[in-house]
Amino acid sequence: MRLVKYIAIAIINTFGVVIGIILVAVPTTVAQPSLNYQLALSERQPDGETPKSLSELYKLRDRLKVQLDNLAKTPDSAPFPAELWKSAIHRQQSQTLTQQLQNVQSQIQIEETAKYNWDEAAKFAAQAVLIGRTSNPSSATWEQSQRLWQIAINTLRLIPHDSFLADGAIDKTIEYQGNLSVATYEMQVARSVEKVRAEEEEIRERARKEQEKKEFARREIERKEQEKKDRARKELERQEFQRQELARKELERQEFQRQELARKELEKQELARKELEKQELQRQELARQELERQEFQRQELARQELERQELARQELARQELERQELERNQQATSQPTPESTATPTPAPVTPAASPSNFFFAGDTNRDGQINEQDEAGKEQWSLSKGALILFNDRNNDRGKIPTWKQTKVSAPRRAAMLSQVNLTLSENFKTSQLFITADSIASPHISVFQKTGDGWQPVDISGAKPLVFSTNIVLGVEAKQFADRNWNGTVNLKATAQNNGQEIASTTIQMGVSPWMIAPNTAPVTEVQVSDRGAVNSEFISQLKQAVEPTGAKVKVLQGDRTWMQDTQKNGYVQLPEESDIRLFNVALKSNSEPEKNPPVKSTQNRDLKVVKIGNPRSLDPVSQWSDGYGNLQVTPPIPGHPMGRVYYGNSGNASFNPEVLDFIQAQRIQGPPVDIDTSWLLTRQVDEIINFIPTQTPGQYVMTIASPEAGVKLLEELEGRGYGDVTVNRGLSTQTTVSAALQNRALIQHNLYLQNQKLNPIIEKLKREFLLRDDQIIQVPVMFGYSGYAWWPNMVNSVPVNGKLLVSNPRGPMIEGVDYTQERLRQLLLPAGVSVSFLDDRYYQELKGNVQSATNTVRKPEERPFWQSLPNNY
Repeated sequence: MRLVKYIAIAIINTFGVVIGIILVAVPTTVAQPSLNYQLALSERQPDGETPKSLSELYKLRDRLKVQLDNLAKTPDSAPFPAELWKSAIHRQQSQTLTQQLQNVQSQIQIEETAKYNWDEAAKFAAQAVLIGRTSNPSSATWEQSQRLWQIAINTLRLIPHDSFLADGAIDKTIEYQGNLSVATYEMQVARSVEKVRAEEEEIRERARKEQEKKEFARREIERKEQEKKDRARKELERQEFQRQELARKELERQEFQRQELARKELEKQELARKELEKQELQRQELARQELERQEFQRQELARQELERQELARQELARQELERQELERNQQATSQPTPESTATPTPAPVTPAASPSNFFFAGDTNRDGQINEQDEAGKEQWSLSKGALILFNDRNNDRGKIPTWKQTKVSAPRRAAMLSQVNLTLSENFKTSQLFITADSIASPHISVFQKTGDGWQPVDISGAKPLVFSTNIVLGVEAKQFADRNWNGTVNLKATAQNNGQEIASTTIQMGVSPWMIAPNTAPVTEVQVSDRGAVNSEFISQLKQAVEPTGAKVKVLQGDRTWMQDTQKNGYVQLPEESDIRLFNVALKSNSEPEKNPPVKSTQNRDLKVVKIGNPRSLDPVSQWSDGYGNLQVTPPIPGHPMGRVYYGNSGNASFNPEVLDFIQAQRIQGPPVDIDTSWLLTRQVDEIINFIPTQTPGQYVMTIASPEAGVKLLEELEGRGYGDVTVNRGLSTQTTVSAALQNRALIQHNLYLQNQKLNPIIEKLKREFLLRDDQIIQVPVMFGYSGYAWWPNMVNSVPVNGKLLVSNPRGPMIEGVDYTQERLRQLLLPAGVSVSFLDDRYYQELKGNVQSATNTVRKPEERPFWQSLPNNY
């Protein structure tokens, strides 16, 4: 193929040369200069020289200028008339040279123009050659090359015929004409190839369009068939939805009627129960007062009896001393006889007991020291006065049976938790035996130890085994349990001295167990605990750390099956006086439900945290299964009449909070009596779903947030009134809908308004009455509830105050101009209190019907002010 191509090019070149000769019309004068020009030059050139190049023309011009200059220097006038012909010749020479110079300059201009055109033609030819060498040139490329060859040819034709370059221009024109023919041929070939390709592409495009047309027709048929099926399916769904909606409304109506009947019945039962409880409390109070009166009378009689016996013993001792003195006097004055000289048997010496020689007391005035000032009032204990005992469960929740039921007493696990009692004796008691006894009610619940050179040794408090004698005896007392329904937490300890089995001295003190207390939500936080649920709550944990750690508290992430950390245990504390300070001990109540899934949580901040179980697990129906969770047991901040706060809990009617735990709280006598709140309408039955106490920026001040379904409905109505009916609420949740759609669900709206009127408003009035709250301390937070009592959007009341910051569920409310409208409403409500809010994404917990507080637990700093300094005397 290449050989054929070369032959074709040769033919075209030959054809192009011929055509070039024909096309390039060369005048007869192009090949040689004009005759007149040659004659003009030859007549005047010295030695017959004729210039043949531009450089020779330049040289000729320069010689003519020199000759003219020389001629100008020769005088033009003749001195004699006879020499006038010389002047004429001089003038003729000057004119001739001038004419020759003008001719030469004209020729130079012609040659310079010819040289410029020659160079321009060469440039165009070089560009055409460069374009023609392009790999795979197209018809456009050959067309551009053709155009450049034509421009080069046209430029050569501009060279004047009388130029020295005229002959070369003819040769170049012939050469370029051949190249022009080649470029023209190549352009035609390329155009033919491109035309064929375009036709093939057009055929393929027509085939493709035809295929697309067939495919579109097929899809259109399928689409219409699918639309027909969809319309039929939607019609069936619409009919099914209408049927289900009618059935749902009927069920809701029946359920509403049932709930209304059940509510009225429960209210009736609740009134009857409260009346019975009131009567029972009155009866128990009367019985307690009667028992206290009888106990006081018994103790008073015992004290009087002891005083009488002591006086009688002292009188006998005095009489015995007088008798012995009389006998000695008689022996000194009478004659001795064999009988009188016999050695008499000395009677036992009975030292008189007094505070100075038989001191037995604990830290009665709670100043951290034991001295004579603790004698006053040591026999009568109260929350505000008297020696305190610490609960010190040595099994620490590991034993199979409660510690107080164990008969074997071992050494104390932590001596620092023993309450010290001193027994100081005079030298008169050296020969006496000393015993410690406890009253029969308290003895199973306490342990007493004596500090010896071999450490702390158990003391027999039954009175069978004496103490190790010393004139300065140090005893340590611990409680095996807190006060509860079976024991009021007090113990009467009696110290007795005996000689030969006869009591010669005794005294009694009364001690009491330091009560267990709950720190309110307004207390500072040291640690927040949360369960690791894997990827589903990883974002929640990350946001929790970002919010908590800047406040100085720690976040502890726990592994295990705990989801609702708030329910697993209730963290509390106890106090014990210390010199110029108090000692604080952390004690937690552990949930009895599923103990294998809820091992006690040890705080990283309080490694000595003690864990206690109160009562036994209960078998509750599925509806009430969460009633015993510790989220259902809360405490207020200090309120009038309750300086350490007051406990409140959720009462679901059929299954209230664990009665054994409530009796335990009541037995502590410091944060009770507990206040019950109606939570029968809540899914979880837990009070922390609707009530929370939050500290303000002012120390000691707080506000109470309470769920308000009415405020939730008003928030939706407000949004629709402002034209935001189509905005989404509950974004990303299973309950996602629009504002208008929610308001059109009249059953949901009526249900929430019913809850406000029949449930929440009575609760608010009760809280104001029981906790002495003012209206400006109550903040009603927008919340809506589903029919079964779950929070319809994330519950912002179920929140956690942490050191000046409030951790709140992200309500996923309507986005108005880039701002969550529900979030902004809560910020506005809390603004006067100066509360900083951090919203957390708790979507995982919301779908499980819980929120931030339910998902976490907190370790809070105990109250540093001693509880006994906050109470009235003899409280």
